[in-house]
Amino acid sequence: MWKKQWGIIIAIFVFCLFMPAIHASAAPELKVKVTAGFDGKAKYGKGAPITVVIENSGTSAFNGDMVIDMQQSYESGVGEVFPLDIEAGETKTVTFINRKMFDYNMYGMNGKSIFFYDGGWKTGKEIDHKGTQQITVAMFHDDTKIMTAFTDNIDRLSALKGIRLTNFPSTQMIDVSKIALLPDEAAGWGPTDMIIVDEYPIADMSAGEQQALLDWVRTGGVIIFGGSDHLEVESGIFAEHLPLAFNGKTAISPEVFNEWTSREDFDQEITVAAATLNPDSKIVFSKGADILAASKPLGKGLVLQTAFSAGDEPFSKMQGAVTVWRILLDLSSRSVVAGGMMPYYNDPMESLRWTVGNSNELFPSFKVSAPLLFGVIIFYIVIIIPVLYIILKKKDKREHAWWIIPAISLAVSVFIFAYGARDRIGQAQLQQTSVFDVEQDGRLTGYFVESILTNKAGDFVFSAPKETTISTYTPYSMGLFGPSSMGANSHKRAVLERSATGSNLHLRNIGYWDVATVYGQTTLDPIGNFEINLTVKDKQLTGEITNNFPFPVTELAVWSGRSRMQVGDLGPGETIKVNETLKTSTLVQKLSSNSSMYMGHMPTTTDDLDKMRKDNLITFSGDFMSSDSKPVLIGYTDTKIVPIELEKTKAATDSLTLLSQAFTPKVEFSGNFTVDPEMMTMNLISEINNIPAHPVGYSANMYYFDEDTYIQTWQVPEDLMQKVSVWKSMDISKIQKQLYTLQIWNAKTKTYDPLESENKLTLDSIDDYITEDGKVTFKLEFINKQRGNEGYAPHIKLHGEVKK
Repeated sequence: MWKKQWGIIIAIFVFCLFMPAIHASAAPELKVKVTAGFDGKAKYGKGAPITVVIENSGTSAFNGDMVIDMQQSYESGVGEVFPLDIEAGETKTVTFINRKMFDYNMYGMNGKSIFFYDGGWKTGKEIDHKGTQQITVAMFHDDTKIMTAFTDNIDRLSALKGIRLTNFPSTQMIDVSKIALLPDEAAGWGPTDMIIVDEYPIADMSAGEQQALLDWVRTGGVIIFGGSDHLEVESGIFAEHLPLAFNGKTAISPEVFNEWTSREDFDQEITVAAATLNPDSKIVFSKGADILAASKPLGKGLVLQTAFSAGDEPFSKMQGAVTVWRILLDLSSRSVVAGGMMPYYNDPMESLRWTVGNSNELFPSFKVSAPLLFGVIIFYIVIIIPVLYIILKKKDKREHAWWIIPAISLAVSVFIFAYGARDRIGQAQLQQTSVFDVEQDGRLTGYFVESILTNKAGDFVFSAPKETTISTYTPYSMGLFGPSSMGANSHKRAVLERSATGSNLHLRNIGYWDVATVYGQTTLDPIGNFEINLTVKDKQLTGEITNNFPFPVTELAVWSGRSRMQVGDLGPGETIKVNETLKTSTLVQKLSSNSSMYMGHMPTTTDDLDKMRKDNLITFSGDFMSSDSKPVLIGYTDTKIVPIELEKTKAATDSLTLLSQAFTPKVEFSGNFTVDPEMMTMNLISEINNIPAHPVGYSANMYYFDEDTYIQTWQVPEDLMQKVSVWKSMDISKIQKQLYTLQIWNAKTKTYDPLESENKLTLDSIDDYITEDGKVTFKLEFINKQRGNEGYAPHIKLHGEVKK
């Protein structure tokens, strides 16, 4: 009998010993393969399509979530959830858009970022998988322009291969046929900067894909259409946004193209469409009545169109095609970034953290009014000394004073604390700060930061609609010693769940009276705008501004150059008259404040906090928000307009939004006038590598020059060029003759003329130095070529006379 019992015990022991192995053999075995971007390419800080293929070679199904850590900057990121049911022996594919790609290699982050949780991310068990552990892609930064060719034969656009553009040392070309799945979300077009359409049927794309492409252009993309016999039909959703309308054909002599390119590379006639300009469009180049190219703004982006086919011979095979493309692409780049949308190599989301984000995380401290506090103290003294003494003496209980006095003191202290902290105790507090550009079509596009001061510990969920991106900062993920933990397990701190209608962001394990922050970008349907009718004459700004928003706007100001001229406050539907004196002959493009963060004293009152938030909004807007090379009207509102909601938690919300709308004033000149440096745009790039000089310090005109020769180009605004009858003189100042020799481009002789070695110069005869399109160009050749130089670049003033 004992032998039988021992046999059963041994059998049970053996079964228990091997049970984990039996269970493991029945577990799912997952293998992952990931492809990202367009043809394996993506742009840092931009969106990209991701495809994940999951193969289950195990003997049981997987029912749970795939979680992918999406690091979006060196200190922010979330884990995105993808519910997944995959049977044994089955393979499934998950495709999605990562709205902001991150260069892991840039920061030495090579850890695991793909996780599987059997039973779900909230309570399930993590299981290992084989294959790809992290999303990898060939990452390109802002110094590379990526072009995507929509064409049936990439060889038709061979002139674009390896092309060098001003300010961009390298380019990449992607054939649309290499894109397995065209994105149906605007962020999915992030891997490309420009799209060239060569007789390609955009109309054959799905409605969602076309809308995504259109939205991508609105947010700053460039699309170029070559001429085609059926372009209006082929262009699909872009048909109403084309700059040109075609009617018939004509032949253009090679001399016209040679004049356009200032070269002699064309030797054959080229067939072009007879074109007329559509409303709100601008001619890029024309000869007589023949328009060869035109452009039309679309949101922050650009639609450019040629009257000739980009891929047809003989144009595509002639040497001059490269120069034409360079002119068109350079123009596109300048048009999109005009107004200084982004500093070179700077990410607006990271800057948002250090400017708007820092001040938004500061909440008003406990506050008890001085009279109340004084009254409580007097009441306490009266109760403790005479009243308590009389009561205890009357009842002959004076020996109880030892515990009554501390108890009353504690009660009074608790009362003072509870009264001062009543807002924090009763409910969570939300603080939202945002900045928006008011677009031409009335839509609002911009950035937001929302911080929560909790009144309890736990998880908090923020919801956002589909058009709004949402993420969170994770500064505490940086390791102080040894290998950095940066970016590791972002989903342990924040999880993003997306659906067809929007997304939910779960902030996990937030402490009591702790501050957590979410941020992102959004586009809002038209809710209003400013009606701006302003005129500049003899340095006097007059006119009217009407508030067409359904809420009041305060502290309206005209932002011109680095100055902001206060106008006043406006309620919904109200109009204000403007009559102000200017320092310049006209209003000019807004300029950055040259400050990266709030530099004032630390805030001590609620008013100080408000000022700090406003100052940081101005800093961020000056660096990253578009002005289309125009002045802007700005104003603040405390109406909450960002569609972010805190789920299942009661909270008090304080909102502050900066609205910014670019406008073109009517300018009336008479007699003599001066074009100040602030009225012109300026480029300063190296002659060989086309790299911009690097601004340094706090001075607006101080640069670091790391190459031997730089080309400086000043551009007079087009509307001023149309008003000038004669140029009289040019003042050149801030010349550093000890650093470089200075030459000026002679548009007549097509050569550089040397200038005297002086710190200041005045040229009296300048017609030969200003091109027909309003450019003045200098060459700076540095004397010390051993190492880089730091110094000032020349400034100019132009003096002329207005047409009568």
